[in-house]
Amino acid sequence: MTARFDLSLILTAHDETLVSGPTIAAAEAAVACAEAAGHTVEKIVVLDNATPETRSWYGQPALESWLRLNYTEGDLGRVRNAVLPKSNGRFIAFLDADDIFSENWLREGVSRLKAAEEAGDRVIAHPELNWLFDGAHSVYHKPDQDDPLFTPWHFYAMNYYDSLCMTPRQAHLDHPYIHRDIPAGLSFQDWYFSIDTMAAGWKHVSVRDTIIFKRRRDESLVNESRARRSLVRHHEALSIDQIDDLGRTAPNKPASRENVTKTAPNAALKGFMGAAGHILGIGNRAKRTTPHYGSKLAELLNRDYSVGRVPAHAALYYPLVTKNFDQTYYLAKYSDICELENFDPVAHYLRAGWKEGRDPASWFSTKAYLARYKDVAASGANPFLHWLTKGWKAGYVPRPVEHFDVVAETIGLTPLQALGEWRARYDDLQQRLSYGALGEQVKKAAEFDPLVEIGWTESLQVKIPPFHSDVVTARTATMWLLGQAAGMRRARNVICVNRARFGGAARMEGHLARALAARDGADEVVVITTDQAGPLPEGKLPEGIRHIDFADIASQLKPLERERFLAEFLRSLRPENLFNVNSRLTWQILTPYGKALASSMRIYCCLLCNEQNQMGYWTGYPLRRFYRHFEILSGVFTDSYFLADELTTRYMIPQAEAHRVKVLSNPVDTSIPAASAPKAAADRRPQVFWAGRFDAQKRPDLAIAIAQAMPDTDFRLWGEAVMGKSGLPDDLPSNVQVSPPFQRFDELPLDEADAWLYTAAWDGVPMILLEVAMAGIPLVGSDVGGTKEVLRPGFAKAMEAQATPKDWVEALRAVLDDPTEAREKAAALREQLIVERTSDHHRAQLSQILELPARDPQTRS
Repeated sequence: MTARFDLSLILTAHDETLVSGPTIAAAEAAVACAEAAGHTVEKIVVLDNATPETRSWYGQPALESWLRLNYTEGDLGRVRNAVLPKSNGRFIAFLDADDIFSENWLREGVSRLKAAEEAGDRVIAHPELNWLFDGAHSVYHKPDQDDPLFTPWHFYAMNYYDSLCMTPRQAHLDHPYIHRDIPAGLSFQDWYFSIDTMAAGWKHVSVRDTIIFKRRRDESLVNESRARRSLVRHHEALSIDQIDDLGRTAPNKPASRENVTKTAPNAALKGFMGAAGHILGIGNRAKRTTPHYGSKLAELLNRDYSVGRVPAHAALYYPLVTKNFDQTYYLAKYSDICELENFDPVAHYLRAGWKEGRDPASWFSTKAYLARYKDVAASGANPFLHWLTKGWKAGYVPRPVEHFDVVAETIGLTPLQALGEWRARYDDLQQRLSYGALGEQVKKAAEFDPLVEIGWTESLQVKIPPFHSDVVTARTATMWLLGQAAGMRRARNVICVNRARFGGAARMEGHLARALAARDGADEVVVITTDQAGPLPEGKLPEGIRHIDFADIASQLKPLERERFLAEFLRSLRPENLFNVNSRLTWQILTPYGKALASSMRIYCCLLCNEQNQMGYWTGYPLRRFYRHFEILSGVFTDSYFLADELTTRYMIPQAEAHRVKVLSNPVDTSIPAASAPKAAADRRPQVFWAGRFDAQKRPDLAIAIAQAMPDTDFRLWGEAVMGKSGLPDDLPSNVQVSPPFQRFDELPLDEADAWLYTAAWDGVPMILLEVAMAGIPLVGSDVGGTKEVLRPGFAKAMEAQATPKDWVEALRAVLDDPTEAREKAAALREQLIVERTSDHHRAQLSQILELPARDPQTRS
């Protein structure tokens, strides 16, 4: 189609009426400004599922110059796609019915796109600032894609740009908006559009001195999506091995932490110190004209402050601090101080402000400095004064936000280089807002809606990505560090576990990792510990498998943020298969993000056994999580036939779905040799071994009660409390010896054991029973859950739940009284398990699990 206009301005409305008055008036002024510059503009109003009140309001004669179209898409992205063929512009600019354009936006945007078109460049233009007003107040800078501070890692944290951009028509034809899928937890269409177009080679640019004033209402789509904890649809460009290439035009993109250039700190800091000697601020600059933010705020910021009460040790340095102190920023950020009369902000900061975590300038974070430099925090020194007098000489770097260094790494800059770039951007914006064209556009917009001007104090602390705020830099830094821990490589299989469990035995996650490594290669397997930080014991995983301590790397994030970023990180790895083995955080993310994750990977969850609370009532993942998430899981597997049967029966799983519940039997470790029977001696006392957590599940109290009833026998216990207070009494019987947990089973003096005691109150098929069986040591244990799959009749003694300590004593006595027969039965059990629980059998069972059909395959992306 041949375009008949330079620009199609498309305004979309749903339930807006009176709030659109300022929007229309500002849009008309922007159109007039563009037309005065020679650009032709087509004006279109799109009513999508509009309320009767909205249709009536937009039907008034004052809007007759606008083409009005009606749709019933019920989705902002879909309706924008639908209206595109009805438009006639070379370029497209969207406008929401409650937002406001700066007067110059259409003029400057069209001029920028025309110039790009003539140069043969594919460009998408954005206003330089997003100015939030009404229900919330913030001001954000929208950088050029070529800006030295641009980092694609910021796209994990938030969208750089906004849907109210200006694009060549072809951009929307090639990249139509993806519809929201709120039930599946997928939203943020404009975010996806930014990523999708950038990945396709469209260049995103910032148009100088232009602004979009975004009205924030409680029911906005952004607020709705955040409240529902939605994710942006995953794009290939966000994969861990692709993200560094997204939007990069400079050849020196960072590929690893080692790529960041090192700069001589003293020379660079000396240069920055010189630049910082005169911070841009109303209080520090000669007054020439009334700033755009008005005489009242200027008067407040320009008051002649007399020196306030300053600590004696800081009085000498008061002039130095004043010279570098940004009075404008301080008063704009901390409104409680603005209300005080005859108040000196410099004196306040020196006396109390720094202790309250306040910042003396936009480029210096008090909290970040103290967190970074522990010696300063320990000394009790004022951090800003320390930096001005000592810190800069020692190479200490001031930072505007926490995690500044890590985010600088994502860009490929040293902290000082990043700080210099950030400072240049900030000072330039402040100058143009206070006295230049940017501030002039704010004043004009306020003529249409005075609520705009309430945001002036926010503009004096404008947010510059990627150093947006402590919260956002924490998000960006977390994803960068996770990517580095993953070696910037994908993984076909990801296993999430709650913690690095003690001991070197493979356990469920270890055997699973080994089987997957044998199937796909060790480099295609990643193990993530999600809930408790700490290294994995040596030998837990085979060589080449990557371990990522998410619990440690993401520790600075709040709980809900950790959930979101685990989901984001999992998607970035692009796995075919995700396995959850007792990871609490992974179970948690399935509620808000499970459908979104299931659209791009198969999810398998391992269930081992139910739990009991302190009152003895049943709970645990099989009861609390299984029924909630079964519909999105490709499969569920457990280590025992007992639990598989219980799940199938309790929840009456239809026959057509019952095959999704599988058993994955852990193989035995045949490298454990059969232990020799203890040598008989006249003075030798029998020894009974026990090992496990000193928690309620494992019943160490029962083991102690049995020991008390057998004073002629020594009981040796290995373990520690994991779930809380130790279950051991303060005064142990003299025949009980307690030792810390062992790392490897074969470290134990197994040739000294006459019997092994296992006293759990509930369980699956614990690895310790399989290890003891391989050692050929006679077993006396609880008949709970899946334990009887090892404690087989005729080969070991399984004690019923109602057994008393006396019953346990009798069972142990029977073993100790006839050690020869007990050893023969234990040896026979060993041989049975070696035949049945092989690695080949384990891999065959795993193959059956992986062959289960994916859930909703048509939604996979």
